[in-house]
Formats: sequence, C-alpha cells, structure tokens
Amino acid sequence: MDKINESKQLNALRLGDAHAFDELYRHYSKPVFRKLVAMVKHVPLAEELTQDVFVKIWDKRSIIDIEKPFLYYLLTIANHTVSDFYRKAARVSRLQEEIISASADLYNPIEEQIFYKESRDILNSAIENLPEQQKLVFKLCKIEGKSYVEVSQELGISTSTISNHIVKATKTIKKVFFGSKFGFILLVLSLLENKS
Repeated sequence: MDKINESKQLNALRLGDAHAFDELYRHYSKPVFRKLVAMVKHVPLAEELTQDVFVKIWDKRSIIDIEKPFLYYLLTIANHTVSDFYRKAARVSRLQEEIISASADLYNPIEEQIFYKESRDILNSAIENLPEQQKLVFKLCKIEGKSYVEVSQELGISTSTISNHIVKATKTIKKVFFGSKFGFILLVLSLLENKS
C-alpha cells in the first residue's frame, strides 16, 4: 500500500469507515501475524493476538496519527499486546494457585457432577441468548473449531467483523457465567481436577 493510499484509508478509518478498516486489515494483518509468531512461538495464539491488535486499532481509530508509519504503529501495539498477555497469564497463574490452595476441602465427586451440569446449563443459556450473528460466529469458531478465515468465507463477512463478534460474545458469556453462583465453584473444581 503506497503512502498516499494509506493516508486516505487512515483518514477514512478515523471517521469510522469499516471498509477502510477491512482494507488496512487485509494489507497489514500478515506482517503483524508474522511478528507475533516470532514473539510467542505459537501459531494459534499469534492468530488470536493479531485479532486483538486490530480490535485495539478499531477502538483507538480516532487518535491514530496518520503522519507516522502505520506499520510501525501496528507493531508497537503488537508488542504491548504480547506484554499484556503475559502479565495477565502470570496473574491468572497466581490466582489459580491461591484458589487451589484455599479450596482443597471443597472437592466432592457427587457435588461436582451437579455443579458441572448446572454450569453447562448456564453456559449454554448464555450462548443461546447472544444476538443471532454473534451466536453463529461464536459456535462456528469456538465450538466447531473453525478458523476466522473459514468462517469469513462461509458467512461472507470480514475476519475483522468475526473478531469483533467473538470479543463481544466472550465478554457477554463471561459476565453471565462467572456472575452465577456456579461459575466460581466450577472454576475451583476444574482447577482441582487439572492439578491432580
């Protein structure tokens, strides 16, 4: 993408033009993905982080400095995204250790079956109550295990749109699931199971 066309697309993006966003995504997602693969050494994780980078671009579109090279800006966000990921992973690991340490007496095989059933019901309900397009995209990507590219081709929508659906659906499901009385208990039980 030449500098003139890039500036045009960035100006349009700042104004909320989704088509400009898709054009920039198509042009720059591969170099961002390659950079992330080199950093995390894990292709599926790099794919997820690439989507996170472009979600951040969309969220921060109004403050993009069009005078600076866009690829440099993208790679800077990619570096921050990886750092954030590892910081969160470290916090989750510490939290898991604390929960496991504090909850060893909670384990009961019979109660575990009840909690899992109730939790699955809550989770399924949360998915079914998503907006139709979000629900469809979530099921295809997260339950059937299809890639963003495969779902993009199947539904005729951009991978950036798919990423937005996944982000919103995941936030909604987490809020419903872990807001329930069974969500935290299932988390504890699953951690205990994983430790054994």
